[in-house]
Amino acid sequence: MADILVVDDDRSIATAFEHFLVYEGHQFRLASSAADGLAAIAARRPDLVVMDIRMPGIDGLTALQQMRERDPDLPVVIMTAHGTSQTSIDAIRRGAFDYLTKPLDLNSLRDVIARVTAEPALAEAEDPGPGVPEPVLVGSTPAMQAIYKLIGRLSTNDVVALITGERGTGRHLVASTIHINSERRAKPLIHVACDMVSDLELTTLLRNPEIGTLHLADIESLPPGLQARVAAVLREGPAGHATHPRLLASSVADQAAVAREGRVSRELLDALSVITLPLPPLRERREDIPDLVQHFLLRANTELGRVFKGVEEAVTRMLVQHAWPGNVGELERVIRRACIVARGQMISVADLGASLDQAAVAVAPDAEPLLSGAVRQALHDRLVKGSSVSAYHAITTLVETTLVDEALAITNGNQLKASALLGLNRTTLRKKMSEE
Repeated sequence: MADILVVDDDRSIATAFEHFLVYEGHQFRLASSAADGLAAIAARRPDLVVMDIRMPGIDGLTALQQMRERDPDLPVVIMTAHGTSQTSIDAIRRGAFDYLTKPLDLNSLRDVIARVTAEPALAEAEDPGPGVPEPVLVGSTPAMQAIYKLIGRLSTNDVVALITGERGTGRHLVASTIHINSERRAKPLIHVACDMVSDLELTTLLRNPEIGTLHLADIESLPPGLQARVAAVLREGPAGHATHPRLLASSVADQAAVAREGRVSRELLDALSVITLPLPPLRERREDIPDLVQHFLLRANTELGRVFKGVEEAVTRMLVQHAWPGNVGELERVIRRACIVARGQMISVADLGASLDQAAVAVAPDAEPLLSGAVRQALHDRLVKGSSVSAYHAITTLVETTLVDEALAITNGNQLKASALLGLNRTTLRKKMSEE
């Protein structure tokens, strides 16, 4: 049994926590503000603090820092419904045990509670201070949240890391985000294309103490002799050696295939894989597409001097359904082109033009046969049982309810994203939700 302090000003959230934690056999305490939470900790140290970020008075990140100053070993989990990539990174780099998003997944909370007794608390992190650049990563899916947490941990651990992912998934952006959140951010970050760098250039860069972080892009393209050079530098000591820049590497290739085919030496691959950040392709995080589109529109407003308010619903449906072989990079190019040719403040289907190849719309090859077979089986079962309820109504209602519930679950309850995912407008989605 754990003594758990929940710090949240939302009474409905607190009640849900209380029911869950008591059912799980834990001791529950509640503080409705950060100040009350600090007082509760002073009165009796809990085993775990679960704290919201947005509260009246002291915000969660400030309270986290104060809690860590008083008790560096106290595990604190930050949660919010309004998080960004930088919020998650800041929470971890300031010493949060973990970061959870609302609506809360109780299985994730259960896992965190289990890990509290199994993991030591993270080392105390210093405040990043003013002047830290704005975040460049966008997305709230579990896969992206996991990346933010790793970046947060890497910001306080000056170790080598390997960033993997298809082209266009943002490997350079992740390397940049790691750098600007680290203690090396005052020195420059250098991106090196491994298929173009010379022996002399790389040797000079590897031992240049004026460089903060050195990102070796497409490490599988590095010639064998230079791979040995990098491995030798890593053997000399930690990645944060005073006379070396911090090393980050990235690869578009599958690491098992790279090792099997001998494109990267086992020695170098093992040294680079201390921490691996696998970036998901865009097709596996489609619910992030509306947020990415809005991010690119805001950027276009600044760069082009325009005022784009959004995209038409039909455009959102097309973008969510597209296969995106070029990932986020391709989406950015599509939105930028549309912004250049658009005349109004809303991006229309006509503005997309030929930049969005409809032949590349993603359709799971086996989805329709599986669904068809399930419907046949359900109809057969009803006929055998002689049910008096309309088979058509019962089965279509079940399918619609499942679709709506799954879309809402995937998008963490965001109705705008769920409606885009289903190809419905929000009014129709709300109507179907009320019919459940």
